[in-house]
Amino acid sequence: MAEKQKPEPVSMYFDPLDAALVRSDEADWIPSGDGNQFKVLRISKETGAWSALIKAPAGQVNHSHTHLGPADFLVISGQIDYRGGCAKAGDYIYEPAGAVHEATTHPVETVYFANVYGPVAFQGKDGTIAGILDWRAVKAMVDNAAKKKQAQAG
Repeated sequence: MAEKQKPEPVSMYFDPLDAALVRSDEADWIPSGDGNQFKVLRISKETGAWSALIKAPAGQVNHSHTHLGPADFLVISGQIDYRGGCAKAGDYIYEPAGAVHEATTHPVETVYFANVYGPVAFQGKDGTIAGILDWRAVKAMVDNAAKKKQAQAG
């Protein structure tokens, strides 16, 4: 009797409706440029929403920001200290549109799952908007990492 062959590993699956299966354990961490690393799981050009695993090193501080759309987070490991308190592994955080944060800190290496449903505006030291993190910025981060990986491969 012939032995069944194992299917080739698939890192992502998409269908015409954009349903997806992403094997996050096979994806590389992408540096965000601010100290965090991302594994982007989904980006919706239609709604502006994106989902990702985010890894923050111990001591990482995410600067003051305002959620221009709602977002929710599930802490997988580590700890997030923010305006709502101290979130540890297993804790769920919901932030409505308009939520304003002073610095958010990660006293230990932290991994969390994020669903972000709109842009996040980061404030500079003078209180003005210093940058926007939206689906376009996340897609550019993914595209730049893919180009870099391709260049290194060959």
